Amino acid sequence: MHVYRKKGFTLMELLLVVVILGILAAVAIPRMAKSSGDAKANACKANIALINSQIEQWSISNSGQYPADQTGFTANIVGNKDLFPDGPPVCPYGTAYTYDPTTKRVTPHSH
Repeated sequence: MHVYRKKGFTLMELLLVVVILGILAAVAIPRMAKSSGDAKANACKANIALINSQIEQWSISNSGQYPADQTGFTANIVGNKDLFPDGPPVCPYGTAYTYDPTTKRVTPHSH
């Protein structure tokens, strides 16, 4: 007499796989979310450094002059197609970059 065994997975095997996948997801998802935040913060810092270097380049091209205020910064630096041919950098968090005329730099964000 032959005993035929059905091919397939038992309920316990399927439950074990679901539990393992749940544990992996519980560990991986928060790490990926943190990495995304770190990447945005680093992109923002890189944008600020780029804008500040373009302020210096504009100043050199304009006899050492700097923008007098936020309006001059927006018109002469951010809106300058020679400095940013593909458009000005945008903060990944949607925060506007603010020019400080006393330091002649874009102020860092705190995200």
